[in-house]
Amino acid sequence: TWDPATCSDPAECAKQCGIEGADYKKTYGIDTTGGRDGVTLNFVTKGDYSSNFGSRLYVMDGEDTYKMFKLKNREFTFDVDVSNLRCGLNGAV
Repeated sequence: TWDPATCSDPAECAKQCGIEGADYKKTYGIDTTGGRDGVTLNFVTKGDYSSNFGSRLYVMDGEDTYKMFKLKNREFTFDVDVSNLRCGLNGAV
């Protein structure tokens, strides 16, 4: 699906936003944090047909290349909420 406020039709959304039709929130547990500056990745997502354990996200730099982050002497920060992490699960990042 697409947001008409962001793009006018599915072709324009695919061109500008890089969506492919997957329901990332429902299937993979990946969602935006209310804006364009962050994402939420859930560990367990129960979908209509199966459960997905773990989530992974790749950042694209172009139409067919991944973004390479060069972090030497730089910082890449993120927050991890482990308040609901059950006993026995590894919370390492």
